[in-house]
Amino acid sequence: MRREIASGIALLLGTAAGAQPSPQAPVLYRRAVEPTAGFKVYNPAGTVRVVGWDRDSIVVRGRVGRGERFYAGSSARGGKLGIEDRAEGVDSRPSDLVIYVPRRSQLSVKTVSADVAGVDVSGWFYSVSGTIHLSGAATSIDAESMSGNVSLDVSAPWVHARTGDGHLLLRGAPQDADVSTIAGTLDVATPSLLRGRFASVRGDIHYVGAPPPNAIFEFSNHSGSVDCLLPREAAGVFDLSTVRGDIENGFTAVRPALQPGRGRTLRLDLGRAGGHVSVRTFTGTIRVRGP
Repeated sequence: MRREIASGIALLLGTAAGAQPSPQAPVLYRRAVEPTAGFKVYNPAGTVRVVGWDRDSIVVRGRVGRGERFYAGSSARGGKLGIEDRAEGVDSRPSDLVIYVPRRSQLSVKTVSADVAGVDVSGWFYSVSGTIHLSGAATSIDAESMSGNVSLDVSAPWVHARTGDGHLLLRGAPQDADVSTIAGTLDVATPSLLRGRFASVRGDIHYVGAPPPNAIFEFSNHSGSVDCLLPREAAGVFDLSTVRGDIENGFTAVRPALQPGRGRTLRLDLGRAGGHVSVRTFTGTIRVRGP
């Protein structure tokens, strides 16, 4: 009986100890800065997480990979920080950085394979193969990953994003967006856009929603398809054209017209309360569907 009680107590203590959160990463750098300070951040491999906060200071926490060196230097107006680049031909070991900056600051974040995440931050975000996920409020966003996925769930006046083979997802409440892929899928699901340019070379484009009044959207694709899923109450004018592709209208009974030398065209006038949408493809299929 005593042995069983002792074993039970040891098990409970071990479980409780295991349930404790892991220690927070050590502080690598901190200093007071101006609310609009600008920072350049570089981390070749691992992760970079940037968080905007309501303090006039920058704090960097993280864990540096074995053999890697962390650097930081700044004035009150901004500076540079990150992981030093290694000699050519030598792979960098993963380092994980968490950076707290003033909400009004401007960032330039660059990685090779490291994933980037940001909340309530603005600026330029670039990766060769890492993923980029940004959310919250921003003054402007410019995000690019050559082969990684890009996910934006932001409220911003202006958004520019692109990827090569990755998946690009645009949500949130941007007002003006210019987003594109080469071969990756492009998904657009936001009701707040007033100006939008959406393009791909051979990736499919999906749009879900209804253009608000006075909105202007332009969709273009070469060999990929463009799908527009509209609610029943959608309004606006839709000008659709393809050189060698097909146009599938599942929203109204109007059929596309075949014009010799110009391909197929279709104009849908759903009322003046909406915006204007133009869709152009070369060989890709254009689909307009209801719920």
